[in-house]
Amino acid sequence: MSQLYDNNAKTNAHGRLQIQQSLLPNSALASKYKVNAKTIQKHKSRDFTEDKSSRPNNINYSLSQLDKEVIRVVRTLTWLGLDDLLDALAEVMPNSNRSNIYRTLVDFDINTVPKDKKDETKKFKEYKPGFIHVDVTYLPKLNGKKYYLFVAIDRATRVMYYKVYEHKTADNAVDFFKECEKFYPFKLEYVLTDNGLEFTDKLARGNKQASGNHKFDKECT
Repeated sequence: MSQLYDNNAKTNAHGRLQIQQSLLPNSALASKYKVNAKTIQKHKSRDFTEDKSSRPNNINYSLSQLDKEVIRVVRTLTWLGLDDLLDALAEVMPNSNRSNIYRTLVDFDINTVPKDKKDETKKFKEYKPGFIHVDVTYLPKLNGKKYYLFVAIDRATRVMYYKVYEHKTADNAVDFFKECEKFYPFKLEYVLTDNGLEFTDKLARGNKQASGNHKFDKECT
């Protein structure tokens, strides 16, 4: 088998083996091989003679798994275009950019917006600021634990806010709504939900209409 060497390397495997086995001082070896003493010490401290890979041991991606899940959820909730999605995420996800958001959409196979969804998202601009769409979805287990993602997006400005909770409860829905009131720079006038039990008792136990006693209904009132 032939030996491959780094083009910038001044020593080969045979020379490095001689360095490791030599009893000469580092300065003498440095002069012999025309390298500096630090290079000699580096080779002496190793138990191998091949070129070390320049590839980093750990590749750090700018988006975490949670970030990617947030992108997935927001995309499928709103079907915003790429640039609008970037604008919506900019405030809450500083590491996001057009490139890594697009790669995430491709990974989830949601990089193309269906035609019917394109027409639907155009209606967002027909509203005044203060009409927020709130939804909650479960996240795949992170570190072996299940979490729920609460998401709010203003229909007019498309400004988004989200928070992760361990449970999908009315108490957490109320807490999230209070967080939204603090976050948005305008008064919230309307809240659109999917009528889940964390938001209303309208469909609970055969009810045909909300009782008005649900914690989230009371908070909205």
